[in-house]
Amino acid sequence: MNILVLSDAFWPDHTGGISKSLLPEVEELAARGHRVVVVARKLKKSLPFHELRNGYELYRYSSPPKGSSFYRLYPLFSIRQVPKLVSQLHGRFHFDTAYIINNPFQAVGLMRASLKIPYVYVFYAPIPREIELDATRGKYGWSTPMIKVVNQWIKTKEYQTLSSAKRIIVRSDFSKKEIHQYYGKVDDKKIVKIPLCVNTKRFSFADNPLTIRERLGLPLNRPILLTVRRLVARMGLENLLVATKEVAKQIPDVLLLMGGKGYLENHLLAQIRKLQLEQNVRLLGFIPEGKLPMYYQAADLFVLPTVDLEGFGLATIEALSCGTPVIATPIGANPEVVGPLGKEFICDNATPEALAVRIIWFIRQGVNIELRNRCRSYCESNFTIKKVVDHLEQILSEALDI
Repeated sequence: MNILVLSDAFWPDHTGGISKSLLPEVEELAARGHRVVVVARKLKKSLPFHELRNGYELYRYSSPPKGSSFYRLYPLFSIRQVPKLVSQLHGRFHFDTAYIINNPFQAVGLMRASLKIPYVYVFYAPIPREIELDATRGKYGWSTPMIKVVNQWIKTKEYQTLSSAKRIIVRSDFSKKEIHQYYGKVDDKKIVKIPLCVNTKRFSFADNPLTIRERLGLPLNRPILLTVRRLVARMGLENLLVATKEVAKQIPDVLLLMGGKGYLENHLLAQIRKLQLEQNVRLLGFIPEGKLPMYYQAADLFVLPTVDLEGFGLATIEALSCGTPVIATPIGANPEVVGPLGKEFICDNATPEALAVRIIWFIRQGVNIELRNRCRSYCESNFTIKKVVDHLEQILSEALDI
């Protein structure tokens, strides 16, 4: 097939979970002989318009760069720029189908091109809902009132996108439920569940986590918790800090490593000082991709404290692939992804108290080699690149015949 992939941003221009999870799918489709062309926004002026990658091509269209006063207008640029670029590329590549990743603005752009390319759309959670959550926590500053108005327009565009898609891929039953709750009548027959995949070779099992700790300069004799999240409202990171305070009362040497960047960083730093957790919490900022598997391997536990809209959680399967047990709140897709390992991996609720109870239980039980092997085996059985792309390839092919 000649496959057009539309993504708001692509790896490594953007290092978020959606961009990152798309990369192995694209590389595997290309490795199977499909001709894959990725189209994404240009996030920095210095980035080239076109790149030849490992078996596929990447094109970037003009959009306000990050830091620009016009940056938040990027949806309008997508709607305007995508039709022109895709039309040009279609004349050369003759696309059979399109694969659009969680971005209604690019889908609208494709429809405006009037090329009749059938598309498969990936839905994680309603974009307007996440915007609402971020707005309540001050992400948009002075422009918040305007964002709330624009959000209604975004909702109509996302509904239009879902209605016109030949197939809708969700990563979890939670995401499917969100479609019906938020948008009502969307044809259930065209919704299919395909989980995310993880590169199990790169996120590998470490026989001796202590040697990894030495390489990272981490303490060898302290229980280490890890979370890797965007520092934004729905992630529940404030609850995790309160939980860590409770854990430290019983296990004083516990250490929480928090990786990621986001608009809540200063707020979290202030909370750490207020809770007097300077000796128990380290904010690592963005963890370079080359070191990320090592941090998973070095940790005793990975904690997913989400409070809303967890459509899947790529970090969950990255941790499990490294053999690191995951403690998760019962929010969104967490019970689907982590729950099959056992009920002990899911907290009773999303409160700090429930997080603390699970963390203390696991630390006192101890994380042995058998448990770590079980986490790794579960990941290998369900979330490998081959298994996921087998299903994706089938869905893209089916879209041609609908």
